[in-house]
Order: sequence, then structure tokens, then C-alpha cells
Amino acid sequence: VIGGAMDAEPVLVTTPAAAVETADAVMAAICAGDYEAAGEKMYGKPNLGTDRAPGDPVGQVLWDAFLDSLSYELIGECYATDAGLAQDVTFSCLDFSSVTVSLQSRAQELLVQRVAEAENSEDADTIYDEKGDYREDFVMEVLLDVTRDALKEDARNKEQTLTLNLVYKQGSWWIMADQALLGAISGGIVG
Repeated sequence: VIGGAMDAEPVLVTTPAAAVETADAVMAAICAGDYEAAGEKMYGKPNLGTDRAPGDPVGQVLWDAFLDSLSYELIGECYATDAGLAQDVTFSCLDFSSVTVSLQSRAQELLVQRVAEAENSEDADTIYDEKGDYREDFVMEVLLDVTRDALKEDARNKEQTLTLNLVYKQGSWWIMADQALLGAISGGIVG
């Protein structure tokens, strides 16, 4: 009979270089905005939303700013878990709330200012449609301007520690996508 070692935590004698390379490759792809490549190195090859684009120009500006803000750093060495290996990562990204918290008040102020300027210059047709409502292109221009201003003036990054869980299947190391990872790489939209 073997002693009590059966109940001990798994111990990693050497770190498989391929596991670290997989963790690094997935995070590098995410930070480069290549979610398709990242998904190819995740177990089950999930679609990480590469087929969905933001529905409007404001969403696109915010998403582009999010992608531009991404960075990561592997923390320490891989370590053994009951399911395989894990690699901790510090992940930094745009905190959407730092930008969106001021959008409504900024938009209201700029809308009032632009309406006053246009009415004083008799350019009301650039603001109002035939029903007397704001033109959609006018409103979108205001929203884009305030979003860009908020990104310049208010944007802050947030940092979090993620644990990438790796499993060895089919002769390769794979990242297991979990809610924490999906939430982080989507800016909190998923997860």
C-alpha cells in the first residue's frame, strides 16, 4: 500500500513549453484583435464573436478603442490542477463604464450647442427632418463626437487577473474558455 500521496495536490515537475506557448499565443491573438486565431487555440474552437460587428458607428468606435487598449502579461509559471494546467495572466483593457458614464450629459450639452449654432446660421435643415424631428445623421454625428471626446478625456483601463486553464487533448495544449475569460475579452459584454 502506498502512503497518503494519493490525496496530495498534483505537482508539476517541469513546465511543458507548449502549454506556455499556447497561453501566450491565445493572449497575443486576443490583444491583436484576432479573436478567430485565439478561438482556434481554445478547446472546441469556439466562435468568439468574430462574425458580429458593432451595430452602429458609436459601437464601432468604442470596440476599436477597447481593442487598442488590450495588453497582458503572463504571471509566474504554469501550475498543475486536477484538470490539467493553469497559467495566471494579468489582463488590462478599457473600462467601458469610465467612458459611458458621461456620454448622456455630454450628448445633451453638445446637442443643445449644435442646435443653437445651426439655428443661428439658418442651417436648420441640417438638424431637422421634414417632420421636425432631429435628423438621424445629425444625432449620430453628435454621439460620435461625444464618444470620441469621452475616450480622450475620461477613458481608464482596468486590470484583472485571469486564470487560463489548459488541457492536453488530441496531442496539443488547449485553453478552456470559461466565463471569466470570455467576460474579460469582451469588455464585460459576455460573461
